[in-house]
Amino acid sequence: MWTQHEVGVSCTNRKRILHPQVGMISLHCQTLVDPDQAQSLLVFTAIPGTEDHDKLQLLSVIGSRRIDTPTGG
Repeated sequence: MWTQHEVGVSCTNRKRILHPQVGMISLHCQTLVDPDQAQSLLVFTAIPGTEDHDKLQLLSVIGSRRIDTPTGG
């Protein structure tokens, strides 16, 4: 279904996500659905040049790795 491009955009919203390593991220969220609405795909984007965009790019680098901040002392 996805390869045939029979996909529609149902809506665009803003979502706020609190990530443990990068903090709060405010993103645009588009929900793409197939014609039968049996499958959906969430696409999160941020405006280039914003702090949210920088955080999203950082997440693409660190992936699922845990980055602990050092404690003082």
